[in-house]
Amino acid sequence: MSIRTAYQAPTAAAVTFGDGKAVAAWRRDGGFLWVDILSQDMAATQRWLSDDFVFHPLAISDALRDKHPPKIEFFADHALLIMRGLDAQAEALEHLTNQLAFFIADGLLVTVHSKPSRSIDETWQRVQRQDIDLNIGSIRLSCRVLRAVADRYIPILMATEERLETLESDIVVAGSDSMLAELISTKTMLKKMHRTQIYHCNTVRDWREGVEEASGVTTPLAADVSHEMNDVMEHFERVNNLSHLYQELADDLINGYLSISSHKLNQIMKIFTAFTVIFLPLTLIAGIYGMNFANMPELQWQYGYFAVLAAMVCVVIGGLVIAKWRRWL
Repeated sequence: MSIRTAYQAPTAAAVTFGDGKAVAAWRRDGGFLWVDILSQDMAATQRWLSDDFVFHPLAISDALRDKHPPKIEFFADHALLIMRGLDAQAEALEHLTNQLAFFIADGLLVTVHSKPSRSIDETWQRVQRQDIDLNIGSIRLSCRVLRAVADRYIPILMATEERLETLESDIVVAGSDSMLAELISTKTMLKKMHRTQIYHCNTVRDWREGVEEASGVTTPLAADVSHEMNDVMEHFERVNNLSHLYQELADDLINGYLSISSHKLNQIMKIFTAFTVIFLPLTLIAGIYGMNFANMPELQWQYGYFAVLAAMVCVVIGGLVIAKWRRWL
């Protein structure tokens, strides 16, 4: 278990970065504390969260459960937000995800993940560069992390759009089984991504509604908090819409490829059928004169062989002319 902290005391102008020891200072003096936990040992993480914070046991259990669907749940003095970011190694359309759990409380944000998170690392570095002030609060800081999560999806989807456009052009010219396999794989990945984004959109919407309800009528939701939550919502909705759009495009390309392949097969079968119909009478003529009955006058005719060959040529030419006229060839 790896723990890092970013702590800003009430009277301090600078943020102090360190390990779990900052929890005691935050508990004593107040201020704002961000604890980020990279956890491979779930049992140790569960003990640490239970001992150092007063999080609900069910919230800790859900946060540490592998492959929990995104959700938001409110407790007495904190909320649990679970989302799914892209894996740190994901660069292409491989829907490898990393579960991110956020314990959001007044003056406190605890993030828990079992694998490295580029979105959290990016936000952490922005805090170190003082691009983000910790005093913005746990909700807005969570929104900054989630904005980074959503932004990682966009370049991958844009690259997918370009690849689908290329495949759309190539399929018409020279489709192949490898293209079909790539389209099916792309559709599968986009379907998984779309399903995840539906969870994200619903979770962020429920989160905002819960925060608005908790703020009450007399103290409405602060404009900056509302703006950041709207921004996160819009970005996840964009990812959701794009993944759904490209999924439908991939599905259309698959159907188009199958239609083109079926049309080409029909054209080939039509040519084979036409030639079969043309040459079938030749087989009949050859079969008749190959029976070798004794009473077959044509066999004794000196021009019989040439006459049959001429008849066969006429049948072939006539069949080709008719097939061409009827556009069978």
